[in-house]
Amino acid sequence: MSFLKDGPFPVIWQEPRPRAREAKVQCSPLPAVPSRTLFGFVRPPIPKEKPPQFDPGFKEMLDLNLALAKHERPPPRSTLTKAFNAFVLDRHIRQNLSVDDSQIGLLSMTFRYLQDTRTEAEGLGLSAEGMVNTMELLKVSKSKEPEELETHIALAQSLYEEVDRLGELAGEDRDTALNALIKILALKKRPQDAQKWLEKCSEHNAGAIDSSQWKNVLVGYALVGDQEKMFSTIELMEKHGVPFNSHAHQAVIAYYAKTSKDVEMMKKWYEIGTAKGIEPTRRTDLLVLSLCIHHNELAWGEPVLRSFLDTKLQKTPNDIKVSWKLILQWAAAKGKRFEEIDRLLNVLVQKSQEEGLNVRPDIDMINPLIKLAASKGDVYAAERYLALGLKRGLQPDYKTKLLQFEYRINSGDLDGAGAVYDELKDKEYDMFDSIAPLDKLLVALSKQNPIKYDVIMELIDDVRERNIRLGPEAVSALASVHLQRGQFQDLVDLVNTHAFRFSPKQRASIRDVLVSYCLDRSILTSKVWDAYNILRQAFPEVDIGTRTQIMSGFFERGRSDMATHTFGHMRRLDLPDMRPTIETYVLCFEGIGRCSDSESFGLVYNLFKLDNTVEPTTRLYNSLMLAHIGCNSPMRALQSWDDILHSREGPTYNSIEIALRACEISRFDGEQQARDIWSQLKRFEIQVTKENYTAYVAALAGQGLFNESIKLIDDAEKEVHYTPDAQL
Repeated sequence: MSFLKDGPFPVIWQEPRPRAREAKVQCSPLPAVPSRTLFGFVRPPIPKEKPPQFDPGFKEMLDLNLALAKHERPPPRSTLTKAFNAFVLDRHIRQNLSVDDSQIGLLSMTFRYLQDTRTEAEGLGLSAEGMVNTMELLKVSKSKEPEELETHIALAQSLYEEVDRLGELAGEDRDTALNALIKILALKKRPQDAQKWLEKCSEHNAGAIDSSQWKNVLVGYALVGDQEKMFSTIELMEKHGVPFNSHAHQAVIAYYAKTSKDVEMMKKWYEIGTAKGIEPTRRTDLLVLSLCIHHNELAWGEPVLRSFLDTKLQKTPNDIKVSWKLILQWAAAKGKRFEEIDRLLNVLVQKSQEEGLNVRPDIDMINPLIKLAASKGDVYAAERYLALGLKRGLQPDYKTKLLQFEYRINSGDLDGAGAVYDELKDKEYDMFDSIAPLDKLLVALSKQNPIKYDVIMELIDDVRERNIRLGPEAVSALASVHLQRGQFQDLVDLVNTHAFRFSPKQRASIRDVLVSYCLDRSILTSKVWDAYNILRQAFPEVDIGTRTQIMSGFFERGRSDMATHTFGHMRRLDLPDMRPTIETYVLCFEGIGRCSDSESFGLVYNLFKLDNTVEPTTRLYNSLMLAHIGCNSPMRALQSWDDILHSREGPTYNSIEIALRACEISRFDGEQQARDIWSQLKRFEIQVTKENYTAYVAALAGQGLFNESIKLIDDAEKEVHYTPDAQL
């Protein structure tokens, strides 16, 4: 992760818009007078910009990242060690170990910096316990991007090396760190490295290793799809005295059933386990049966279900409820009608009463039925199962409402989803342990036509009040809504609150919304300028190509002043790959020429002369000539023509045409310059294009030599083998 100069926070988007230089009217300034309403009350002040909400320690690590990117003085080491520890400790105190790629990227960068700058007196500044806690964060991170996984692994290895270096001083933390490293390697697609550690420790330090690590290696090979290695690992386990037992079997089944949802592999490994004489655990059977129900593998799963009901359950109320849930789901998966499910439940209740157990159904039996119907897109069945529960006096709980919320969004019933959201909010459910449904609702509302702005804004207010962290897709959708309504301050608050937490890939979706807005010619220029300033400050990683497109867009709108400011922002960036290229200069000079903006040209030309990273080319000189011509300085344009003549690359046909255009409008020696250019073409026997010939005729005509121009037109076919046309 790398943020660049000027960003990303705080965003100060209210940069004054450059005034179009055509407006020369000057007005005397008026004294500032407070605006009043109809009844004489002063209007409320514009709300202040909402500062970004940082986790403890995050801001200081972000400052380090920015300082390194801009080659500035970083924060003190003591500040960074406190920040690193504070961030990790906060996660453990809140028992919220989830971290995203951007946060791990900052942790990794800060840790490397502390390593590189430590002294013998200070040491690293981090405790063994703190480094082990950091590894715990890495164990549960859920990144899938190969590049990010490598960052996680590199950080884990560095952390372990530091803990190991402490030796006896680390105590039990040393063994804990080793086990954490092995699990991280195994579950982040490096199972071969985890296996090497296990084999090494089994020979020299067996007591330090948790035997359950072998099952992590098994799951790791499942992750990378290496079946052969899975079998060889089982042999190695047995060689080292760790049997392939029911718990290792469960770990493999759990991966295929919950993570990859690969039914065929799940069936294969279930049968491998039973063939080896392993008795599947209760959890294993439940995972298998759930996958069979949701993927229509009922025929294969029938024996598993019978065995589970006969051998894994006891005559206790809780076990009976488990059996009822499975039986009801199995019947629903077989296509039994709602009425048949209702009768089946009556039969189960009656049988319980006859056996003297008096087990009553609860909402936990209805929820799986709703989930099954929703997974098939059958909203009608889901609502009928909900009605079945209400008929029996079973009030919906949090899970029920969350399921209802999701399937109504998926079916397009946004009003119904909003009603469920209000219920969840009113009952103070903590529905935001998973924000995915709320994200979906915001995205769906943002795509409605017409958009219900009031509903969206009510949701946004609730998000702010509850300090809910939205996902990138929802933030992108809300950014689009704010842009459509011209609510730039709300957009700044949204970006400040959420965007800095996302990985570069996630930030790209929000950035693209702003870029598309800036490039939309139907949007008012003043609004595009405001959006651009938010973009450049909140997303300093925007590449030079995109910035150049935005600059060109301002030229196309006739706002060379704004385009020049945009160029200046690029010129001030520190990183070499973000600074203007020759292409940028060319487009800028050509745009200035079209807009005839002498003031902007002077600014950009001075920057060009000071830029030692750009080596002038013929194309660049061509654009300079166009800018001089557009700013009514033909003699300076011809000086650029001389530069081309003395350059290694030399002129192109386009250069000749532009130089002759300068001769056409020149009020001093234009005729002689045009004749000199033409005589050079003749002397060197250069094949003249139709465009060059036309430009020469125009140059002479521009100098008042009409008779000679007419003669050239008449002789065109003989001289250059071109038939005169309207353009000539």
